Amino acid sequence: MIIEPLAGALGAEIRGIALATLEDEPTWQAIHRAFVQYAVLVFRDQTLEPADLMRVGARFGEPCHYPFVTGLEGYPYIFEVVKEEQETTNFGGNWHSDTTYLHQPPLATLLYAVETPSHGGDTLFTSTRAAYDALSEGMRKLLDGLTGVNSAALKHRGGRSRLHSKIGGMKVHDTDHADEYEAEHPAARTHPDTGRKALYVSRSHTIRFKDMSEEESRPLIEFLQAHQTRPEFTCRVRWSPGTLTVWDNRCTQHNAVNDYQGQRRRMQRLTVGPQTPR
Repeated sequence: MIIEPLAGALGAEIRGIALATLEDEPTWQAIHRAFVQYAVLVFRDQTLEPADLMRVGARFGEPCHYPFVTGLEGYPYIFEVVKEEQETTNFGGNWHSDTTYLHQPPLATLLYAVETPSHGGDTLFTSTRAAYDALSEGMRKLLDGLTGVNSAALKHRGGRSRLHSKIGGMKVHDTDHADEYEAEHPAARTHPDTGRKALYVSRSHTIRFKDMSEEESRPLIEFLQAHQTRPEFTCRVRWSPGTLTVWDNRCTQHNAVNDYQGQRRRMQRLTVGPQTPR
């Protein structure tokens, strides 16, 4: 197994293993250590059926339900993210950590590339723990006492149903009740494996801070979003068929770049490890 870091702040490619048939426990333990260290792991040249993806995901945690899409037949926790040639809006095209509007959001997301454009369609990742460490002592103290209110309504992006009415031919459901999915989490959460703190605020999902109005909260949310996506905190993953990327939602955000108009992109997504942020 070869581990090659992607950037200074986070991310690594792991080569030399086939996840579908990997049963060696010491190797899985090494993968988990790399996951905790690098937060974003990229596995190239994998051949994974949905059952394989479920087995790999189980190594990171129990599967999580995504409230707005019906999964694959026989695999309700996996759904396909497809952008057709004629579509102009993509899924996940904003900086966020997955489903922070749930009371127990997933610790990890697995995304497997089935069909990719000839170029474009990369995913950007940023280290929210590096961003937290780079803040002033005064700002860290302020954030340590704040609780973010997170909503699924995507109200600062025009509303969920306006953004994507279908994913891979499957209609997104229950979007009329998206604002009912709301959860409060620390603005700076502590990683249970490392004890390090990371920002847990996003422009997409954090609508305000507890005991503050949206108008009062918005300038700080905007500042933190701009701060935590500074280039020195980021890495970039380029996809090709057979690429699996696993990322740690507890200390990262990601953004699917929408720069491949006229080309098709088909991915399979699984979230695992429901966990209460502390």
